[in-house]
Amino acid sequence: MKRILVIDDDEISLAIVKKVLSESGFEVETFSSSAEAWEQYEPEAYDLILSDYFMPEINGDELLKKVRKHDDVTPFVFLTSNTDVKIAIELVKSGADDHIVKPIVAEELVFRVNKNLKERENLRMIEEAEKEKALLDLEHQKLVNWRALYASKDITQTEQMIALLSRTINQSGGFLWLELLKSDLKELDEKSFRISKDLVDMILSSAESQKSIFDYITFISQLDDLVLHPEDYDIARFVKEMNGLLKTEAGKLASKYPRDIVVSPPSKHLPVGKVSVDPEYFPRILRELLINAVKYSPEGSRILTNFELNTTEKGNNLDFTIRNTPKEISAKARDGSPIRGVPYDYSELVFDLFYTIESFPVYLEEEEWSDGTGLYVARKLLRNQNSWIKAVNGIDYTGSSPESFVRFTITLPFTVT
Repeated sequence: MKRILVIDDDEISLAIVKKVLSESGFEVETFSSSAEAWEQYEPEAYDLILSDYFMPEINGDELLKKVRKHDDVTPFVFLTSNTDVKIAIELVKSGADDHIVKPIVAEELVFRVNKNLKERENLRMIEEAEKEKALLDLEHQKLVNWRALYASKDITQTEQMIALLSRTINQSGGFLWLELLKSDLKELDEKSFRISKDLVDMILSSAESQKSIFDYITFISQLDDLVLHPEDYDIARFVKEMNGLLKTEAGKLASKYPRDIVVSPPSKHLPVGKVSVDPEYFPRILRELLINAVKYSPEGSRILTNFELNTTEKGNNLDFTIRNTPKEISAKARDGSPIRGVPYDYSELVFDLFYTIESFPVYLEEEEWSDGTGLYVARKLLRNQNSWIKAVNGIDYTGSSPESFVRFTITLPFTVT
């Protein structure tokens, strides 16, 4: 039986809603005090929340913000008056799923509740299907010991994209504008209608946001086919320019985010040779990895960057390394300890699935490729120009106490001339 939480300081409305929903087979818990409802509230304890907007103590929009800080899953539906079109638009932008216009009509109430419950169930089924597919892929790659972790956390690329798409659409008003448009249209003559400016603004904002995210998803899907244009650079000049880029970006980031970012100077004795990179994308990749190091590290921690030349049996390589202290994240190992950084069973597949596991992602406005896609995009772009990236976990014992770290290294082949 689905549990519905109903909050309304109007006792008559509260009684009507409870009677209608109870007779429709729902378990209904009611509160006439929004403050009392919040005191008793537990995240995801209900299948749907139905709340009046205008209430003493805690108003509806404030209650929505409180709930969304702890629960971004449970549908939240508002009861509003017929003149609250502008308020309804703002509420949906803030994270509400729907609104029901007063006075309450029993059939409309039941329809709206069932509609939102069904939409949430459909989304859950999609998420479960994607998780199961990811689990099968992981088993195929001999990473079955991470099954429990992947089953409980939304970290796959597909899930990130679904969450990003859903969040972007909902933040811009979702598709509620369709229903608001139907109710707000005023016919002037056979060819003209009048519509409120607030609704026009919402439609334009929603369309722009949705176009932006669909364009980005298209960019992600076409990364393997993206044609880059590598150019040859003198190694000494190239390292100097990239070191300067890191210093500039480090200065900007450190002034805004409390991190100790150390950009190590390159060696004065660099060989005479050539390295081939795309001049447009490589600086963007390097910048994005530095931003990710800030994003996924705790405040006050140190971030180190350096350049090294390595000679192997396969040839000569120029390595760019960015190392940071990983922040504690919500995922837990089987023994209950926090998962930090990159899994020890690291492989390219795990890197595709991201090394961060966050229920409520952190955003930095400096990111170019946000919502957990930065590292994925970087790896794809490097592969397209005959380069690659590696990630490792480790423990640094050189300090006064052992300290864990995450290190990302970009490797660029070079030729000696």
